[in-house]
Amino acid sequence: MAGSRRAREVWILVTITIASCAATIGLTVSLTSLPGIQSTATGNAGQSFGAAAAATSVVVLIYIARTFHQQGEESRMQRAVLEAQRAELALQREVAENQHDTARRVAEAAMREQHRRLLQMAIDDPLLMAVWPGYGSDTSEDLCRQFMYANLIISYQYMCWETGYLANHEIEDTLHYIFASPKVQEFWEKTRAPRDLSSPHSGTMREFYDICELAYQRQILGLATGPGPDDLTESR
Repeated sequence: MAGSRRAREVWILVTITIASCAATIGLTVSLTSLPGIQSTATGNAGQSFGAAAAATSVVVLIYIARTFHQQGEESRMQRAVLEAQRAELALQREVAENQHDTARRVAEAAMREQHRRLLQMAIDDPLLMAVWPGYGSDTSEDLCRQFMYANLIISYQYMCWETGYLANHEIEDTLHYIFASPKVQEFWEKTRAPRDLSSPHSGTMREFYDICELAYQRQILGLATGPGPDDLTESR
């Protein structure tokens, strides 16, 4: 539609230019043909043609200026439409990302719930507990059940932190309280190697483990606030 409109404007401009030129020639011929004003002294033909050409140029320039103004307005309107489309696409992308993030969180929550149920079944039934890898030959059945319960506690804290229910400082204070339990401390030390192996460097789980470690060190060292680099024990 914009292309056909522009072609029509070009055709109108060409038509007006041709008509103006024809009018200029006609006006010049008419002026030079009048017997009463013919004079070689005044240069009637040259003056008439110059006046007619000037008038024609003014008409053409006015139309060209109007055409450029309309094209400028159309360009601004097209830019506004493009900006609106770009904003709409950005909004749609944001909505899609939020939906994807929500779906991911729901899936993770479902997996954590399944993990909790599996651990709960093992805690309730010694036969099912024997299916799980043990915590070492020196770990009794009762201690295994306690470790599994400690695992559930830590997993619940991770869910509260990962969903944003608790901020970093809040979850660290909560974990500091939890690590006051000797059994939770023992579980944390016992599972350090497999925990570091499963999340060695980065990721959300590694970040949570680091927060847990800070809370654990605070409890072990008897610190009210987080330990500094010189306060961390050799076991870290």
